[in-house]
Amino acid sequence: MENQEYQENATEQKPTETLTIKFSRKLARPFTSSNNKDMVAIKIPNADPNDKQSWEEFVLPVHMVHSDHYGSKTLWAKIPADGTTTLSRAVKPLEEGGNWSRTERTVDNVTLKSMVEAYKLKPKTQETR
Repeated sequence: MENQEYQENATEQKPTETLTIKFSRKLARPFTSSNNKDMVAIKIPNADPNDKQSWEEFVLPVHMVHSDHYGSKTLWAKIPADGTTTLSRAVKPLEEGGNWSRTERTVDNVTLKSMVEAYKLKPKTQETR
């Protein structure tokens, strides 16, 4: 009887699906949080080049962000596919001398992956040296 209960509990746990997001090392900024945890803030460039707002960013623990091997300038992280992430953006004051503020919004991780990897959708241009 005990084995049967154990097997039922074991089958209930399903492995969680994960998404791998890739981003430039230049977009990541390591910092230590107020409770002394090492974190990485990752900026998301605006998809529209005419959008002059500050870039949004999200934060991950440093142990979730990995360096790509072979001397690449790419970092990657695995996040749960069914989770959500909070994005924040600095907002400039309307009048000079005012205080900066932050806006926050929550997006699902599938949307986050498409936002971070929007650079893949841009057409590649021929660069001269």
